[in-house]
Amino acid sequence: MDTLIMYNTTVGVMAGLALMLVPRFWAVASGTKAPLLFMDRTAFSRTGWVAAFAGLALVLYPLALAGTLLHPLHSEKSWIDTLFFEPSLILGAAVIAAGWWLARHVRHDDQVDIQQLRAGLVPTTWIIFWIGVVLVFCAAAIVRFDAVGGAPEAEPITGRIGHLPAIENLGFGLGLYGLAALGCLVFGTALRGRSRLAWHILYWSWSISGAGFALFSALNFYTHTGLLINFHHLQTDPGFDIFRW
Repeated sequence: MDTLIMYNTTVGVMAGLALMLVPRFWAVASGTKAPLLFMDRTAFSRTGWVAAFAGLALVLYPLALAGTLLHPLHSEKSWIDTLFFEPSLILGAAVIAAGWWLARHVRHDDQVDIQQLRAGLVPTTWIIFWIGVVLVFCAAAIVRFDAVGGAPEAEPITGRIGHLPAIENLGFGLGLYGLAALGCLVFGTALRGRSRLAWHILYWSWSISGAGFALFSALNFYTHTGLLINFHHLQTDPGFDIFRW
């Protein structure tokens, strides 16, 4: 059971933050109107965004790489590492590239040439699109093959609905992976700035799926800790009540 409590929680939080921050970066840098930014619409700092992307990448990329290579969750569900860590690894690489490009090409007076920014991101649209294709098939696999399953009954909160695995599978497959995939697939259209619909789809799909990944993974710091503690007590007291919040 110890293999379950790995760095997938941290990777999930970092991936969710990346999905939420990227459309907000574009909105602030380009002056595009967007709701719920939760940041100053008129202030753009090149060094601030470089630091934010670098901080995310510093955590996300090495942990996703370790998960991809070492398969820490293999003993429980051999397919989970492929579905979770490998897309996160590609996302981490994209965040590194974004931070590097910003550090090199945005003027030091923090004035953004939006046309230069669009031109610089054009090759990236291929990468983001194919991340979207990967996520589509991940979502399909999760829903079709019950890949996530239900939480064990010893896990607080989520264990209460563990007997209904369809809830987690649909939530992950459609609500998280599916929405993230949708944003990736319209990224190129939104980048060109010719479709407000594409921009809104990108903004909301990544904002909602990013918040979902981050919140669920943050919650796992509580639920996974409770799961390990409950199993620890069960080893010494078989009558221990595991149905605790």
